[in-house]
Amino acid sequence: MKSEEVMEPKQILEYCLSDLEGTVLVDSWGEKGIFYNPGWVLKRGVYAGEDGDAIEENLVFYVGDMMAIVALMTMPVPDGEAEQNAVNNYMWAQAVEAAKAHRAHLMVSVLGGMPDGTSNQLERGELFVKLIAACSRQKNALGIYASGTVFEPQFYIAAAEMMKNGSLPILNWIWFGLYRREGGVCCYTYGMEQFGKDEMEVLDADGQPSEVRDFLLDLVSYVLESGVVLKDGETIGFSAEDKHAITRSEGVSLPGMTLKISY
Repeated sequence: MKSEEVMEPKQILEYCLSDLEGTVLVDSWGEKGIFYNPGWVLKRGVYAGEDGDAIEENLVFYVGDMMAIVALMTMPVPDGEAEQNAVNNYMWAQAVEAAKAHRAHLMVSVLGGMPDGTSNQLERGELFVKLIAACSRQKNALGIYASGTVFEPQFYIAAAEMMKNGSLPILNWIWFGLYRREGGVCCYTYGMEQFGKDEMEVLDADGQPSEVRDFLLDLVSYVLESGVVLKDGETIGFSAEDKHAITRSEGVSLPGMTLKISY
């Protein structure tokens, strides 16, 4: 954004809300490392200082009207935030241990283009995942703090590989929380808001946790790929006979309004 360009308040808000941000946890910053990955997105290197010195250079580059940034913070994520959210990862038993061990972190951001730019949220999201996946290949990477949890680096990299086949990296973008209560299995999304969508919940489902999660995953994939807007009082399904009611109300698993999908 050029300083001489004047933006309306609504445009400024839209510009700020279009940003995507995540954190790669690292266990040291004393070794020089180059965040460069041929075949992905990085075009040049960014180096951390030696023996705990301050970072020599942040990586900043443009792809179309998007600006990507990697910045080394030589301190843990403040207030134990990463450790607290690592508890949410039921797929990685060592998530909390990895978060507690980190001593520094890489802040990774993708800033959206101007309101009249050509990039959309999916393109920004894909660039964001490519950038974090590249950083996660460093030997000191412990985990990725994003979407309300801490991902295992190997999982994040493997999920990002789906883009090479033309698929959206849903599992990098969206965390599918799972828990059980007296009425049954509950599942929720964390990350839909960054695409301008309501978060979704399935409550008290009579099914296996993996089945409920896959059901919600399929719905999320459909919504993001098609751009459809789900509305209160409508139904959604994958065939003429398959219908699931949609209710928009105050969230149960998350704050704010969410879409409740019947199972």
